[in-house]
Amino acid sequence: MNFWTISLFDPTPYDQVGELRFIQIAKAANRAGHSVTHFTSTFHHPSKEHRFKQNTTIEENPGYSIEYIFSKGYKKNISLERVRAHADFADRLMETLKKKPRPDAIFISMPPLSSAEAVTEWGKATGIPVFVDIIDPWPDSFIKDVPSFLKPLSRFFIRPFFKKLERILQNSTVVTSISNGYLDWARSRYDGVRKTACFYPALELDKIQDQLLKLSGKEVRNEDVLRMVYVGSLGSSYDIPAIVKAAAVLDKKHPGKTEFTLAGSGPQAEIAKEYEKKLTNLKYLGRISDEELLRQYYLSDLGLLQHKNNLTQTVTYKLFSYLSAGLPILNSLQSEMVEIIDSNSVGMNNMNGNVEELVANIESFLFDRDKLNRYKKNAIDLTREKGDSGKVYSELIEMLESATIKTCKPSVKVVK
Repeated sequence: MNFWTISLFDPTPYDQVGELRFIQIAKAANRAGHSVTHFTSTFHHPSKEHRFKQNTTIEENPGYSIEYIFSKGYKKNISLERVRAHADFADRLMETLKKKPRPDAIFISMPPLSSAEAVTEWGKATGIPVFVDIIDPWPDSFIKDVPSFLKPLSRFFIRPFFKKLERILQNSTVVTSISNGYLDWARSRYDGVRKTACFYPALELDKIQDQLLKLSGKEVRNEDVLRMVYVGSLGSSYDIPAIVKAAAVLDKKHPGKTEFTLAGSGPQAEIAKEYEKKLTNLKYLGRISDEELLRQYYLSDLGLLQHKNNLTQTVTYKLFSYLSAGLPILNSLQSEMVEIIDSNSVGMNNMNGNVEELVANIESFLFDRDKLNRYKKNAIDLTREKGDSGKVYSELIEMLESATIKTCKPSVKVVK
């Protein structure tokens, strides 16, 4: 069969930063014996630069290629320039797709809305099943980031995007997502949504465990210290202040017994640098490579996932990034993440910004290493069941093959 995958934001092999959802799905379909073409833009969202100056096709494997469609870029994430760039990509994408032999199914990311709207409309007109994968509840997530005094104006401005969203959901064959929360959101925005499926963002568990095993012969862990790690964006939506304040409390209460390692870049990097100077138990590494990320995971005991309280996220990509490395999670995201973590004993939850609660959760592992070891084992077990890409995305491919819905089978639904 011939499948197309479309994503504007996921990295590609050209970017050399690791594989996420759409490339993993494309490769899984190819391994299953299908012909796969992945479509994306020449414009690279994180760097705000073009990968290529013209349309470029790269064959990754026999029967699996990536087409980079040249389209406009933008300098700021929140800007009219970005809206125009997304519309331009949608136009150029459709010009490309209509020239090709029609596929058996299309799997497309949403957002952006412009390309998802164009593809679902075309799919319905031509009889091609289109599966829309929600990775962010846009445009509601946009409103969350707008200052309170501008919210009424912003709602007026983005009203047409809600109409786009409704048309996308109406024309989709199946709506999938990285979380059940996003599927609930989709149904709240268009009550005609009937066919849905949840596939958590998954990773290659065996590959990660093999890499960690190799590190065990090279790196020496300090078993007398409880080590917390945060790797990711230091953007404004992440609660870096709560992390460094917790480090400060523990540095004073239990000197020499805890370590915090932060890595990544963003506007809150200065906070990490400031506290690094003050504390003996905090290190800031800046941006790190994928290899160094795994090294930091190997050296650590717990993964930090602290968000501020105005987010629309439900399940983050960091869920199985941490768990696949055997790191229980210290989480403040108030969503289905709480249930996943509590029900499976793979970490502990605190309310957004509650430093005392975060400190207490860390101390519970500091003083009970048997609990820590149990939770580490649970992290691997849950990943094998719910977050291993070999299993999760194979089921997604089966769904594409049949073009029918398998609604949240036991291996992909939220744990009860």
